[in-house]
Amino acid sequence: MLLIPGPVEVPISVLDAATYLDNHRSSKFREIMAENEEMLNYLSGAYKTVMVTGSGTLAVESMVFSLIDTNKKVLSISYGNFGERLIDSIKRKTKNAEFVNYNELDPESLIKDIQSRDYDYLFLVHNETSNGTALYNIKEIVKIVKSKNAKLLIDDVSGYAGYNLNMDGIYAMATGSQKNIACVPGIAIIFLSKDAYNDVMEMDMSGVPFYLDLKTSLKFLEKNETAYTPATGIFNALNVALKILKDETIEKRAKRIAASSEFIRKMLNQNNIQIFGNSDTYSSTVVCFYDNNNSEKIKLLAEKNIVVAKGMGMISGNTIRIGTMGMINDVYIKKFLDAYFSLSNINETIDENDIPKETRLPEYLYKEMNLA
Repeated sequence: MLLIPGPVEVPISVLDAATYLDNHRSSKFREIMAENEEMLNYLSGAYKTVMVTGSGTLAVESMVFSLIDTNKKVLSISYGNFGERLIDSIKRKTKNAEFVNYNELDPESLIKDIQSRDYDYLFLVHNETSNGTALYNIKEIVKIVKSKNAKLLIDDVSGYAGYNLNMDGIYAMATGSQKNIACVPGIAIIFLSKDAYNDVMEMDMSGVPFYLDLKTSLKFLEKNETAYTPATGIFNALNVALKILKDETIEKRAKRIAASSEFIRKMLNQNNIQIFGNSDTYSSTVVCFYDNNNSEKIKLLAEKNIVVAKGMGMISGNTIRIGTMGMINDVYIKKFLDAYFSLSNINETIDENDIPKETRLPEYLYKEMNLA
């Protein structure tokens, strides 16, 4: 049972679809591409959506290298390892940038920094995978950025489809296939607003690596193709995963994910286990908690076929992270908590009737997840 913050467990139909192999210039593959973009645009509110074989980091770097005009100023604020990675990417693109680093997310300080500093582009991580914290004031940030006539670009690799958030007021946003979409890993997804699309098509891409060049990808997208040879099976798997997501709706998936992380935190707190972050910043899709014996616990959980991860960066030595994303459900929650409490010598067994009904999957998915 994969409970790391991505990749996640996926439905059988998604896994089966990943074996699809075909000519990537065929009419069948073009149909898959067209359907995928149509669904992603519908689910996100994007004007155009680029899909490229690669990781979430590829999606983020495509935004950085294709959308930054180096004559304009960038501000990026970090509150974890993936925010730091974003800053490192920006440094490779431009010197016309300012960076702010927090050891831990402080929403009030972040708003003050966004209000008081000058910039043309603001880059933020919505959901920080490394420590299980997230921004819940994106709408407020959008208003501030708009008042400065600036552009907001979001790394939402572990957040997209785990929150009821769309592209309204966001210039561009990056995610990946392997987290809340509940697909196999391997597709970088870049959502573009109409303004971002227009800017890309006018941008001078000299100096931008071929694979990060969104203008080239968009030109091929007009033909429902990718610029370079894609992992055809993963695009087909994405097609199936998006249909499942569209059927469930992002609103309901986000509620299931939030209910799951809230219940896990509640049970950990009741047993005096400290959670990283606070009630204003807890992520819906990643739970990060302290355990001074984390390496041994992770090893013992793996022996029970429960795969979790350490925190990252400064907290890697004494924290555990679990992904409450994608297909997270009541069965996974009980299995994890019962095993963790047992290994921690905590006399607590979860009664399945105490797990909120909001954590349940749509009924047909229990069979798809081999849980029926």
